[in-house]
Amino acid sequence: MKLTWFRGCVAAACLVGAASTQACYVEEDVPVRYAGYEPAYYDGYVVYYDSIGRPFYYVNGVPLWVPLGSPYYAGLANHWRVYGPAYGGWYAHYGYRYRGFRRGR
Repeated sequence: MKLTWFRGCVAAACLVGAASTQACYVEEDVPVRYAGYEPAYYDGYVVYYDSIGRPFYYVNGVPLWVPLGSPYYAGLANHWRVYGPAYGGWYAHYGYRYRGFRRGR
């Protein structure tokens, strides 16, 4: 009799624990920092860089280059020069998840 009651309590605790674990799970809504790197943005989109540091972003899965004539180009290019090594780690761990992400949605 006592063993049955104990099993019931354990089962109930497992269900409560599982429910609370699921309730605490949150999708990442904004790009996260990784190893000190925080992504830059252009027009609200996460900025990515090619192998030589040219900035681009994704809209509907299509990469668009930040125009050279943009007043933000120099700052974005400098962001890559300063944080290039950290950017590689961020992209490898998180960056690919945010293609097309736009702040303010």
